[in-house]
Amino acid sequence: MPEDSKLRPIAFMVMPFGQRKVPSPPEGAPAQLDCNALWDRAFRPALENLGYLAIRADAEVGTVIVKDMLERLALSELVLADLTLPNGNVYYEVGLRHVAKKTHCILVAADWSRQLFDTDQIRTTRYPLHDGNVPDEEAEVIRKHLEDIIPKMKDAPTPFYELVKSKEESTVFREQIEKISEFQAEVRAVRMMKDMDTRNNKVAELRKQYGGSSLKIPEVAFELMTLVRDSLGWEALGEYIKTLPKALQDRPYTKEQLLLAKSEIGEHEIAIEGLKELIKRHGENPERHGLIGGRYKRLWRAERKTRLENGCMEADLEERGYLNSAIEHYNRGTQLDLNAYYCPSNLPSLLRAQGNPGDEEEAAFLDKHIVRACERTIERGEDDGWAKPTLLGAAYRSHDVDRVRKLSLEVAQQGAAAWELKATLSDIDDTVNAITDDELKAALAKERDQLAKLANKS
Repeated sequence: MPEDSKLRPIAFMVMPFGQRKVPSPPEGAPAQLDCNALWDRAFRPALENLGYLAIRADAEVGTVIVKDMLERLALSELVLADLTLPNGNVYYEVGLRHVAKKTHCILVAADWSRQLFDTDQIRTTRYPLHDGNVPDEEAEVIRKHLEDIIPKMKDAPTPFYELVKSKEESTVFREQIEKISEFQAEVRAVRMMKDMDTRNNKVAELRKQYGGSSLKIPEVAFELMTLVRDSLGWEALGEYIKTLPKALQDRPYTKEQLLLAKSEIGEHEIAIEGLKELIKRHGENPERHGLIGGRYKRLWRAERKTRLENGCMEADLEERGYLNSAIEHYNRGTQLDLNAYYCPSNLPSLLRAQGNPGDEEEAAFLDKHIVRACERTIERGEDDGWAKPTLLGAAYRSHDVDRVRKLSLEVAQQGAAAWELKATLSDIDDTVNAITDDELKAALAKERDQLAKLANKS
């Protein structure tokens, strides 16, 4: 089999083409450099001797040249870049490769060349070259040098992966991180405020304080978004989103919030279809399936309420269909992340309402799992604002009177807003109303009524 037909890893060569002048040639440097001769006599043979299929940009045949170049830079097993001459394209392509792949990018240059400032600090291997025509004897030295150093250097991380850390670890961004941390502490303090008027005034104050260019920082914009939503309501949320930069308005999370606002004014079907479209365009995750499940749950509750008010005991096909769709989406969200509590926390009451064989056992298991998951989240300081209300709902569904009493006391101490009590009470009502044991029902109903009083005061 001819060598060219064998399957080999690709090495992409980044370098200028043709005859090039050497700018202000230093001592020992030629006035001109034949880049094609350097490729044909030194670089390409060295790469092929190492087992690579050696390709240079002039070998690209695609109609979209930039696309071909980007794919070569991102996907080739090795990129060899020659920085002997200060060529803009070469420097640009090296930068792309440094970010695209962690390793397998080697910089080389003639021993007399001078690199621009930034790359002068990056590890570059030097080769001897004094004749710009690249005679055979010099080409052989370069070939042997490359064959020796490429295997040794190819696994070294690029400067981007070696030096660039997360914002939290960065010295450059330390001051900004500290200010964001202070802002997030203010947000947490606002969420803990018991008096709703005081809380709303503080939210309005934070909106003023962190407006304008501050909203270009996603951590600030999205923290404020959820705070406005939970404190001032859905109409205020819509107005707030209009103030965000377009790039943040186009984020999937922002679109999710706007679709939730649609649902809050009764347009559940529009919200469902919009969320399904988000999944199609941006992929599925527990949050999106959970939001769809929540819209179906509301449709199911509305149908069930109408039926019961009309004195009808048996659910029709439409009501059962909404319930089944809610369960399907919450189940899918649960499967996508077994450690999250959002989707599984909605399943137990729906499974009990469905009443199929095995549903009660699965619901009981999920409730115990949710209690542990929420407690773990709170202990680790990772509460997103919903772990506490989810824990409260799971304690009710588990019929754990002692835990419910303990948590109710915490609600009284911390305030209804910190526990999103108004949003949680409808689920608690479903749980209490479904209990058949009179003594247990009375005990939990008593705690439920106390919580409802707290919610009405807030």
